[in-house]
Amino acid sequence: LGRTKKGNLRRCLTRLFADSRGRARILDWFRPHAIAYVSDTVSNEMDMVKEALCRTLDSVTPEFLSTWDLNSTMRNVVVPKAPVLHHILRCAAQSYNAREKNKIKD
Repeated sequence: LGRTKKGNLRRCLTRLFADSRGRARILDWFRPHAIAYVSDTVSNEMDMVKEALCRTLDSVTPEFLSTWDLNSTMRNVVVPKAPVLHHILRCAAQSYNAREKNKIKD
């Protein structure tokens, strides 16, 4: 798609999405594609996380175990390599009240 055609497509989809019936139809069509896209993305992210966390038995020493911390592992390894999965899990774990209270203010 050329630059002008992208703009036309964007405007067309914006108009369709603004209409409740158009929005419902777009979401109905888009749902299986979105699920497939997110599933592929999360699968690829998990492959990167598994690779980063993969350790041989020789590298798991008593010293390693005494200093290992789940929070730092999540922050330093999982979050950078799996941002989509991290976002999904945070949203799933957050209650409605917490979500309303934690809105970012402009």
